[in-house]
Amino acid sequence: MHSTRELRDALARTGWWTDRHGWAGSDPDLRRAGEAPFEYTAGVLDGLVPGGLYVLRGPRRAGKSVAIKKKVRSLIEAGEDPRRIVHVAADELEASDLRRVVDAAASLTPPSGRRTWFLDEITTISAGWPSAIKWLRDNDLRFGADTVVLTGSSADNLTAAVKALAGRRGAAVDSDRILLPMSFRGFVRARREAGHHPGQAPPPEADPLSVADLTPRVLPEAVRGLAPWLTHLVREWETYLVVGGFPQAVAANAALDPLHPHPQEDAARVLKQSLLDVIRGDAFGQSAWSRAQTDAFVRRLATGIGSPTNCSDIATDTGTAAKTVRRRIDALRESFVVWPCYREHRLAPALRAQEKTYFTDPIFCMLSERRRRPVDLSLLSEQQLGMTLVRTFMRHDPGDYPSFDAVLHHRSRSRKEIDFAGPGFGGLAIESKYVDGDRWKRAAPTLRASPWRGLVATRRALDLDDPELSAVPTALLAWLLGG
Repeated sequence: MHSTRELRDALARTGWWTDRHGWAGSDPDLRRAGEAPFEYTAGVLDGLVPGGLYVLRGPRRAGKSVAIKKKVRSLIEAGEDPRRIVHVAADELEASDLRRVVDAAASLTPPSGRRTWFLDEITTISAGWPSAIKWLRDNDLRFGADTVVLTGSSADNLTAAVKALAGRRGAAVDSDRILLPMSFRGFVRARREAGHHPGQAPPPEADPLSVADLTPRVLPEAVRGLAPWLTHLVREWETYLVVGGFPQAVAANAALDPLHPHPQEDAARVLKQSLLDVIRGDAFGQSAWSRAQTDAFVRRLATGIGSPTNCSDIATDTGTAAKTVRRRIDALRESFVVWPCYREHRLAPALRAQEKTYFTDPIFCMLSERRRRPVDLSLLSEQQLGMTLVRTFMRHDPGDYPSFDAVLHHRSRSRKEIDFAGPGFGGLAIESKYVDGDRWKRAAPTLRASPWRGLVATRRALDLDDPELSAVPTALLAWLLGG
């Protein structure tokens, strides 16, 4: 618990309050982002409506704090009074401190005019903060009219808060925001800005398609338009599967100097160690697991990509209990480290059946320095294709992300599996077969026996002759979907 005086002193040190023009140059978050060989802005805080209350979710290290600082900078550049922009790092606060923070700000901010609040990592407050924010929106007239952005790294915690704050979110119509690591398109843009492939024209960036848009009429034309960039996009996709989309990882890879690789390799290694510590501290914070146990558990999950998650088998392999495995996977899901691909039953999740567990970003498969061999590229491609599909549905309803009911897998009566199907797929089922030549046709019998049109996501194989069963390179498919 902090006193009002302590909180007032902390607010008074806000960089843009004391140095309107120079704070951005010395801010550590913006300085580190500025050292990257590209300018990356996710746009996740664009279009804030005055008086709205927003919830921004996403994994640690994905750039939420940088997004906040860039938004602050843009507000000031647009003429906003810096003293009306309040930033609170909630990492060391308790729920009871939130009222005192608002009281402290009342004596430091201009007495009139709507303020903009950024309450960063509010989910680190163990309990009670949704009720505190609700009380403040209802009872503090000024805070109730302010623009408020809450950020956090726990899907479960923030999902509960969304329900608690219903009716107190002002005029905001898109109040749920999610910041994930870079999409494939964002990754390619960043690498191009960093100087990769300078002599080649960039692939065309039409508006992203939805999964339901992949019809026999639209798909062939869209794919053929990208055909000249096939080799380039396949190469970039396979780089993406190794590097991932965390901005720090992309920056380290983009700046990699073959003659002097060590600083960049060290930066990537530090990020991996940091993410492993985040998993241990945030997701597994209430456990007594060591770094080595956390490492072994994440490594074991990575070996099971693409297969149904058997908690008993994982428990045996990691020397723990099946119930503990279930709790740890749930904790990773809530921290945006993994996502479940449930088995579908009548295009709805069959929650009692074994789900598949995929990581949200490839880097999570590579955190351990004890890996005996890398995860198979075909499995990484399947995982990130699935994540691309999740992103397409997230564009329309970010708040529904934690439900994981849009992207499912199918299991037939003959125990054959199709990787991805769902209620919004427009009668399409997608199988990932990261192969060349005609080997993709091995998936044909299972897809033809299903109730849906079939699409096989390949490495380079392309076949659009049959409208009921097509083969499209995964890289082209991911580009078209904007993921």
